[in-house]
Amino acid sequence: MKTSVWMFAFCVTAFYSCQKVIDVELNPSSPKYVITGNITDQPGPYEVRITSSINFDQDNHFPTVSGAKVYIADQTTSFTDTLAEVSPGRYRTHAWTGAPGHTYKLVVMLRDEMFSSVSTMPAPVALDSLYTKSATFGDGTDIVAVYDDPVGPGNSYHLLLAIQDSLSQEIYLHNDKINNGSRVSHILNNDIDIKPGDTITVNLQCIDTAVYDFYYSLDQALKQNSAVISNPKTNIVGGAMGYFCAHTVRTRSFVFK
Repeated sequence: MKTSVWMFAFCVTAFYSCQKVIDVELNPSSPKYVITGNITDQPGPYEVRITSSINFDQDNHFPTVSGAKVYIADQTTSFTDTLAEVSPGRYRTHAWTGAPGHTYKLVVMLRDEMFSSVSTMPAPVALDSLYTKSATFGDGTDIVAVYDDPVGPGNSYHLLLAIQDSLSQEIYLHNDKINNGSRVSHILNNDIDIKPGDTITVNLQCIDTAVYDFYYSLDQALKQNSAVISNPKTNIVGGAMGYFCAHTVRTRSFVFK
C-alpha cells in the first residue's frame, strides 16, 4: 500500500514586499488546510492566507482556498472585522491598527468546518542596535541584534533578517527562560552574502508563547535528518495547520561597510 507524504508552505510577511516561504514535508496524513495570519501594532490592513497541503510528488504549487468566511475579533474591545477575499486564498482586513495587550481571535469558516485561533499581542521591546561580526561558523558575516528583555518571565521573540531585498530563510527565536530581564545580544547566523553598501534590516517581533512554540517546533522539525519531518505545533484549533500571530514590530537598518 502506498503511503502519501504531504507538504505545506507558509509565509511570514516581513519587510513590506519581502516574504519568507518555507516548504515543509510532513508526516503521512490526509491533506489539510494551511492558515497563516499576522496582526501587528503597525497600521493595517492585515492578511490571512489559506492554502492546502499537497502530495510530495506534485509540483510546488500550493492550492489556494477560496470561499471562506474569515473574521478577526478584538476580544478586548469587542470589535469584529469581516475580511474580504482580495484574491484567491488571500483575505484582508479593513484599515485598523492592532494594540499591545489586546487579545485577538481569528475564526475561519470553510464549508462545513470551522477553525479558530487566539493570540495576545505582547508589549513592544525596542531594538537598540545592530552590528556585524565574523561568522561563528565558517566564512561570512553574522549580524548581532541588541535589545533589553523586560523584567518578568514569559517574553518571546521572533526576528527576521533581510539583506537588501533578500529575506533570510533562517528562523531566529529567543525567549527569556535563561536571561530574564537582561540585555540580549542575539547573534543572527546569516545565510546571505553581504557586500559593502548593502542595507541590512532586522525586524524584532514580540510574540506570545503559543506562536513561539509553533516556530520552535518548525525549526526543530527542519533540522531533523529524515526524509519526512514532524508536523509543526499549531495554535489553530479545528484541524488546520499554520499559525495566527498578534505581535509588535520594531525595525532597524544600517548600511554594511
